[in-house]
Amino acid sequence: MKKNHIIFALFFFFSLSAFSQKVIKHKISKGETILALAIKYDVSEKDIYELNPKAKGALLQLNQVLRIPNKKFKEKEKPSKVEKKEKLVDKKDKNEKANSELSVKEITEPKIVIKEEFVTHLVLAKETLYSISKKYGITMETICELNPILKTENLKKGIKLKIPNQEATQEVAPISEANTVKDTKTEVVANANISGDLVHKVVPKETLYRIAKTYGVKVSELEKLNPGIENGLPVDYLLIIKKGVGAANSKVVETIPLPADDVEIKDIPAGNSEKAEFLIKKASEHLGTRYRSGGSTSAGFDCSGLMFSTFQNLDMTLPRSSHEMAGYGVKINKVQAQKGDLIFFATFGGRRISHVGLVTEVTNGEIKFIHSSTGSGVVVSSLNEPYYSRTFVQVNRVLPE
Repeated sequence: MKKNHIIFALFFFFSLSAFSQKVIKHKISKGETILALAIKYDVSEKDIYELNPKAKGALLQLNQVLRIPNKKFKEKEKPSKVEKKEKLVDKKDKNEKANSELSVKEITEPKIVIKEEFVTHLVLAKETLYSISKKYGITMETICELNPILKTENLKKGIKLKIPNQEATQEVAPISEANTVKDTKTEVVANANISGDLVHKVVPKETLYRIAKTYGVKVSELEKLNPGIENGLPVDYLLIIKKGVGAANSKVVETIPLPADDVEIKDIPAGNSEKAEFLIKKASEHLGTRYRSGGSTSAGFDCSGLMFSTFQNLDMTLPRSSHEMAGYGVKINKVQAQKGDLIFFATFGGRRISHVGLVTEVTNGEIKFIHSSTGSGVVVSSLNEPYYSRTFVQVNRVLPE
């Protein structure tokens, strides 16, 4: 009898949870499809695509989270006009009371400034690159780039990792007439110092680390050239990147994506869409397979091993390394990329190619590719991701019509 009560209580609890959620978040498991999800949740495929437009025509990845409409959800009764009016009046009274109690000190007190560009993470037992990257909201490749020790040693307990400080805040000037004048003077000084220098205009959420990477300089060099940023990096601040560029070339630079090298369209082979679809299907069979240095089988792949194995299905034998593969086929402009092309990256700095993937989708200027990454194994990624956008080198057409 007691067991029946417990079962009934659990059923009641989960029913309440289902009714209280308008959208259900579902994590993709191996073998699941949009059709299977539609049947499971008693919705149409169209309903799922409306909440997940990027999933339409794309390959589902393991652990990818999709939003599913909840048919059991019931909207709460909307309050009447009288109730709404009473709530607004009550809220207004509370706000007026709170504002009247603010002291001058509270109004003019600036926000605390976090100066540290990086934080240190001590690796604990059972932690992985994936779990650490999720904890700090950065990619696993960024962690590897900032910590060269991971290129020669495996992640283990006790290692100290250098992590970008995502919580660094910018200084907010106190609200007062004196500070308004101070801001104006700062802007005049900044403009007075840029004659003949290369200058970058800071945009929201930018950090010194990101700007230094963009221009290929060190954070310490930027701090030395800009002593005024010791208390934070204000938006619209004119940051000196290099001195003495020349008055004729003096300019203020904002971060924008650089276009790819131009190539003659007539020199580009048309490609073979049928073979491309076949290769993508074969490579996708290994989604979730772990990364293995030198691997070219389902027991584990490195990036070039996955490409080498995939193209063998068409009796095509590619060179074994990503660097050598970059010389195979015809180099094309990335705006001409299509399914079945190879895409290359320089993940260790410089321009030497060290990573390769297979283009699986090109929509609205976004290029997606399947590859074997050191942290996640075989996955599908996007060239729009900051790490791959920054390390991108070229695209090769290897499937002539």
